[in-house]
Order: sequence, then structure tokens, then C-alpha cells
Amino acid sequence: MITLSKIVENLQDRLFNSVVSNNLVYNTCWEDPRLDRKMLQLNKESNVVMLTSAGCNALDYLLDSPRHIHCVDVNPAQNYLLELKKALFTNGNYSLLWDFFGEGQKTGAEVVYQRNIRPLLPTAAQEYWDSHISYFTPSPTEPSFYYKGTSGKIALMVRNRIQRKGLYNNVLQLLNAQSTKEQAYYFFEIEPLLWNGFHKWLISRNATMSMLGVPAVQRKMIEQEYDGIFNFIRQSIQRVFTQLPIHDNYFWRVYLTGSYAPDCCPNYLSSQNFKYLQPRVDRIHTHTSSLIQFLKHHPDTYSHFILLDHQDWMADAKPDLLAEGWHHILNNSSPGTRILFRSASPSADFLPPFVKKHISFKEELSSKLHPQDRVGTYESTHLGIVQ
Repeated sequence: MITLSKIVENLQDRLFNSVVSNNLVYNTCWEDPRLDRKMLQLNKESNVVMLTSAGCNALDYLLDSPRHIHCVDVNPAQNYLLELKKALFTNGNYSLLWDFFGEGQKTGAEVVYQRNIRPLLPTAAQEYWDSHISYFTPSPTEPSFYYKGTSGKIALMVRNRIQRKGLYNNVLQLLNAQSTKEQAYYFFEIEPLLWNGFHKWLISRNATMSMLGVPAVQRKMIEQEYDGIFNFIRQSIQRVFTQLPIHDNYFWRVYLTGSYAPDCCPNYLSSQNFKYLQPRVDRIHTHTSSLIQFLKHHPDTYSHFILLDHQDWMADAKPDLLAEGWHHILNNSSPGTRILFRSASPSADFLPPFVKKHISFKEELSSKLHPQDRVGTYESTHLGIVQ
């Protein structure tokens, strides 16, 4: 017998799948690569498989000069975004890269795209950006690319709330604070004015979480641990802004301001890294596919798997698919292969039992690094090494 709760869960899953399959969801990566690179220990022999997201972290990992990075995503829009970034490197004009992805806007973006970028894109990416390059054309209501896509729409709502409350200058003071003590002062001055009944309601909606790329099963994990999504988000934000140095936290800066700063941006946008990355971007290969299908069609021995928080998506709802995925990962690994993922759960107890028979989890290292995560929206980080 199908229960009401199961019907609701199925509807939530359908909404989530509709959002993440047909739209650009992530316009920037939401995992901290500074910690990743300490755990992954990439080198010139590394053969990496990772989930694409917005492609920022693939470019960051490229600084360690791995041999190949295979970026896999079922959502083609995420791969097209990475291909656009690769094309801007191939074009060779750092200023254009900074305009598009540092400032998040470019006056005359359509003309620049047609002349300088489009010829460098694969056909499918051309077709996508032919109708979406206006994302980079600023307007009074949507001044930045980082307010486009489904996650960007939520960020824009928060930014508009801040501006309507007259808090934007306070936010800039917070972002430019010179100490955690100063950060905490500005944060606690802002926080009581930021939240109201509407925003508490908005954050608690399934549609909002779907737009942010958070599936129902992951919401359930968070709600069980924190007695509601709102409490989790509020505590996460408070910790990030009062306990961790904010000066290089480009994750939150870009959503609060719509742009990065030269001294607060992802590594791929740093001018000093441009010439190093430019000749290496062809080591990044995009694949529009599930991870399982990718491994079926591209069997190999891979040195690294970066799974983001994708394990959560299958934890309760699709245990058979979760187990199948791990069988394929292990079949394409060798002793020493490193596997990294994050979770909304405080532990990785949801993994199939056979996984821990083949993988040693380095909880001491990951637990040491996890509190330094500048994003702050995951409950745990896990690094496993195949035995």
C-alpha cells in the first residue's frame, strides 16, 4: 500500500529531478578545494573521475598537474558551463575570463561570445550558450551571472532582502573585516534583521531546496540532525561568519555581492595561475552521463574519485543504486585509489557494508580538516583509500 508520505516523497523527487536535469543549477562550486587538495595528493600520474558541478574545482585540481580529469554529470548544462570556462582559457585573454567569471558580467557579452568564444566550444555547448550567453549581460534586476541558474535565483532573493533592509554596507564591512572578532561584531549586528517569517518559510520549502540542488533524502538527513532546515542553515552561516577568517572566503562573497575580488576568488581566476592552466585545460574531459554509465563505457584504473555529496542522494531512497555505484568504483580502482565525498550526515554509516571491507577511511585527517571548510554547509567530509 502506498502511503501519503510516500506519495509526497515521490512528488518531491520528481520536482528535484526536473530541476537538476533541465536547468543550470550550480553556477559555482560549493566544495572547498583547498581542503580537497590536501586530502587527494594529486600528482602528474593522477587519473581523476569527479562530478562536474560548476567546474571550478576541476580547474583548481589542475594546478597539481594530473594527467586526466574526467568530469561527469547527468545535467548537460553543468558540463557546458565548464566547457565555457575551458574556452576562455583557450582564447588566451585573461581579462575576458575575469569579466565573465570574476565580475560575473560582461557588457556586450553576446558580441564577445560570437567573435571570441563560440568557435572554441563543442557543438552541443555552442547550442546551449547561443541561447544562454545573456546570463552574463547585466541588468538592474539581475546584475550578475551568479544570480542566474536555480541556485543563483535563491542567492538573488537573499541579496535583495539585504538591500531592502539597508544592510548591504554592513555586509561589505563584514566581508572586509580583519579579524574573526570584527566579523562576529558585524554578523550579530546584521543577523536579527536578516530573517523574517517569509524567509524562514522559504528556506523550509521543498521547491527552494530543489533549486539549491538539495534532494529530499538529503533534506531528511539535515532535518533529523538539526530539527529543521532553517536551524541548520542558520547555524552553518553563523559558524562560517564568526569562527572562520572571511578574507578569502570567496564562496560566500560571490553570492552576497555578485562578484569575486582579485584577492578573494577561486584559484582558476587568479591572474598568476592563468598561464599555467591555459595549456593544461585539454586534460579536462566532460561527460554527460551518470557515474555508473561513465564507468561502464570508460573502464580504466582511476587514481581518484571525487563524489561531492552525491552519496546522500541515494542513501535511503536508492540503496541498490548506491551499491551498484560502489561496485563500479571499486572495479575501476587499484590499491591506493583515493575517494573523497561530503555528506549532510555526521557519519558515512549509510554506505553498503562491503565498502568498508575494501576501503580504509582516514577519519583522523578528514575530521581535522573538515572544520576548516569555508563553505560550512556539510556535516562531514570523508576520505577513503582503497586497500
